[in-house]
Amino acid sequence: MKNLITTFYDEENHKYYVNGVEKPSITEIAKPISAERLNALQMSMLERARQRGTRCHELAEEYLLLGELDPEEIEAEYFPYVQQFVLWVKTYRPKVIFTEKRLFGKDFCGTLDLLCEIDGKVINVDYKFTSAIDKKSLSVQLEGYHRLAKENGIHIDESWFLHIKKDGFVFKPITKDSEWFDILLAHNKKMRGKYNGK
Repeated sequence: MKNLITTFYDEENHKYYVNGVEKPSITEIAKPISAERLNALQMSMLERARQRGTRCHELAEEYLLLGELDPEEIEAEYFPYVQQFVLWVKTYRPKVIFTEKRLFGKDFCGTLDLLCEIDGKVINVDYKFTSAIDKKSLSVQLEGYHRLAKENGIHIDESWFLHIKKDGFVFKPITKDSEWFDILLAHNKKMRGKYNGK
């Protein structure tokens, strides 16, 4: 009989568990090199950006699954981002394989924003609803998602980022950074062991 693996995602605290053991998220692994090392004044701006990202991800998923959104249910501050996302969908016509898919792995976990087919290629699309893109952190994150997908038997041809802004979007492939991912994963394991008394 196979060993039963249980997985759980704590939505409120953004934590992943495999067989009752907390596993780091890909975002957590990449954090030491991200632009999120900010001072207190910038933290309020970061919190607003996180709220925007969370809400826009929800709206993007809803649009991809239903093919429409009720404009009256979209907060005014997020409306321009949603308009740009809809324009991207109409321009590239992705065939959705899945959206907001949580994946659990042996060493880490994460959530793919969108896995789709465009022009015959399976593409992992990572959305960013921020004012700027941190390409180093993003290249590490996309390497993590690629490994996690492979561990879960999911094939990916290419990894792209979709940077949605109020006045447009940028959709480009990105080179994954396996070397930095390995360094940061080892660092994360060491720090977790240190603080967990291992």
